Amino acid sequence: MKNRAEGQLIRFALVGILNTAIDFGLFSLLALGFHGNPVVSHVVSYSCGVLNSYFFNRRWTFQRKATAHAAEFAQFVLVNLISLGASSLVLYLLEEQAGLHIFISKAGATLCSMMINFIGSKMLVFR
Repeated sequence: MKNRAEGQLIRFALVGILNTAIDFGLFSLLALGFHGNPVVSHVVSYSCGVLNSYFFNRRWTFQRKATAHAAEFAQFVLVNLISLGASSLVLYLLEEQAGLHIFISKAGATLCSMMINFIGSKMLVFR
């Protein structure tokens, strides 16, 4: 059981690297390239990473073979909405309140969302 969970965590982290690249790339384009609001840019870029995350984590990380169903995707979206809310708050607090650089703030928000997403995906969505 321990080895299986370790393998899942490693695969989750690798998928997370791809999701983070998508998220940070799009966030940079929207927030810096187009001078968009950082929190709005975060919501849009995070959402694109979530779609990528669902498909890769479902098939590769947690190796779900059964056909995807609406309830599973709804649970995944719920976990990610909770994560999005928490990470948006962290981004706001770190950038606006603490005065940290936008990328340091985004990194803190990303770490927050990774923890919430792994626990939620493992215990609720893909159990």
